[in-house]
Amino acid sequence: MTLNSAIDVRSKCKHFRILVIGRANAGKTTLLKKVCRSVEDPEIWSPSGKKIDASVVEGSDERGIHDIENQLIFKSNPQFVFHDSRGFESGSVGEVDNVKKFIAKRAASRELSKQLHAIWYCMPTDTNRPSLKADEDFFETDMKGHGKAFPVIVVFTKYDGLVIEAESQLVAEGRDEKEAEDEAPDRARAILATNFREPLERAKYSPSEHVVLADMDQESSDCKDLIEKTANALTDDALRLLFVSVQQNNIDLCIYCAIEYYAMKYVHVCSVHYA
Repeated sequence: MTLNSAIDVRSKCKHFRILVIGRANAGKTTLLKKVCRSVEDPEIWSPSGKKIDASVVEGSDERGIHDIENQLIFKSNPQFVFHDSRGFESGSVGEVDNVKKFIAKRAASRELSKQLHAIWYCMPTDTNRPSLKADEDFFETDMKGHGKAFPVIVVFTKYDGLVIEAESQLVAEGRDEKEAEDEAPDRARAILATNFREPLERAKYSPSEHVVLADMDQESSDCKDLIEKTANALTDDALRLLFVSVQQNNIDLCIYCAIEYYAMKYVHVCSVHYA
């Protein structure tokens, strides 16, 4: 991609749009705050550009009412636009259909700025219900039928809770506390693979990537792995450039992606030249 085409992409679209899916208490808000490096909650904007009172939205959520079209934007990085499918965890036909309709509508748009660019599908691992009917339905449905190659990144959240659960299992099996603590990480990885990753990999429409996040309540934690895997999963050069360009809080990623991008281009040119 040339410099001129890169500038053209930014002139047509100044933000990167992500749909965030996940049941209640999946750690979605914490995740987005980390990505945007914000201590404040996002502002909520209607599709028409009107700012919405967050307390009104919270009240409507309690009654099971939520508009997926609303845009969540952080002041710390307004170039990210998030959509939240709250209520998806209920598994009701109506909620799942709302998500499908939203994706189809965004995929059908001819304007890059209105299209959906990626999906982050949050699944908490500190639960005895790894997969809900809604999760199974989502990954058995062709969400890319309109030809838009947006990636679906599964984000396994609250992994530290899974490690604690693994340690408890080991103690119940007769290990002493030290043995249980030492063996817990391996047991947690095995549980994650068997109960979470492998079922998704067997799904008809498996995710593009997966990321494991733990200790997100710690100040030192970050979402570097999620950001890098999202960038790598974007197969469209224009979208990848757009995603990297909105990383105003992640200079390291900008450098990493730039080096990787031009390295790949160099390999391609050399392979063509010497073929």
